[in-house]
Amino acid sequence: MGEDMTSVSDLLKHKGHTIVSITPSESLENAARLLTEKRIGAVVVLDRRGKLSGILSERDIVRAIADRGLTAALAMRVEDMMTKEVRTCQPSEPVKDLMKMMTLRRHRHVPVVDASGELVGVVSIGDAVKARLDEQASEVAVLRDLNLSHV
Repeated sequence: MGEDMTSVSDLLKHKGHTIVSITPSESLENAARLLTEKRIGAVVVLDRRGKLSGILSERDIVRAIADRGLTAALAMRVEDMMTKEVRTCQPSEPVKDLMKMMTLRRHRHVPVVDASGELVGVVSIGDAVKARLDEQASEVAVLRDLNLSHV
């Protein structure tokens, strides 16, 4: 039982594979509206061919406002504030390892790519924490059942 059974693909089966994206040429104002409408903290940035070219988070938008002022920041393009070197994970990766990487690197959202590099989902730190808590609750239930069966 000590092995971590929950992989990123398991997490995506429960969460879903929905990917909310935006293009690099969109304005930060449009990105902020999209984040608000979808109630998410980050959006992946896809180029015209549908390939991952970055990720834009609420923090990126807040930083732009702090640096440039509200009006100028909201007129900026996504590509001017997005993180271009995006850390990704694969579906086979254990959620525990993903959480460690997210914590150490301070990433709150990580795109999931398959072996061929195709984007198949996005995982937030909240998704990862929920998956680990669910896994641990299941382990506790099994241990409790084992203990009760020996009474």
